[in-house]
Amino acid sequence: MKKSSLLNLGLPIYLALILSFTLTQCEKETPEMINEEELITTVTLSISAPSKTTRNVQWKEGAQTPEITLDSNKTYSVEISFLDESDPSDVENITEEVIEEAEEHVVFYETNLNGLSIQSASNDVTDSDGNPVGIKTNWQTPAAGEQGTLRIYLIHEPTTKTATTRAAIGGETDVEVDFLVRINE
Repeated sequence: MKKSSLLNLGLPIYLALILSFTLTQCEKETPEMINEEELITTVTLSISAPSKTTRNVQWKEGAQTPEITLDSNKTYSVEISFLDESDPSDVENITEEVIEEAEEHVVFYETNLNGLSIQSASNDVTDSDGNPVGIKTNWQTPAAGEQGTLRIYLIHEPTTKTATTRAAIGGETDVEVDFLVRINE
């Protein structure tokens, strides 16, 4: 009796079977690019005015809306920072990543406080097109007695960095925080 084997089928058929089996078993899946939102638990504004010391005002996740009191008709230098303090033994400075990825981030400031002007500082971080990121800003305050809310957004992958409304900027919001601002004499 003659025994049959795959080799008896002929080399071309044998190779075709192996190739067919290999192709059906080794389908490659394209890895999906995932850009996880950063966890930001603390936003700090370092505020300084000419001839005064710098003070920090912080927003912390789960805490009440912080209040900022500024003097009227002054220009303040303000620097923002973002932290992930969810693990106190391993605090992560998200600001460093925002600066490294300047092409992909912008900080947007929105206020209902009449007369408060916020502009990018000359030493602000910029992307390769020269667009400011909004880490370092100058704030010009209005007359005394004004108060309102300042909402700050950290936006990932904005469609533009020059728009004047949050909706027009596009992208994903990494964090959105509010500060109450009061203007003194």
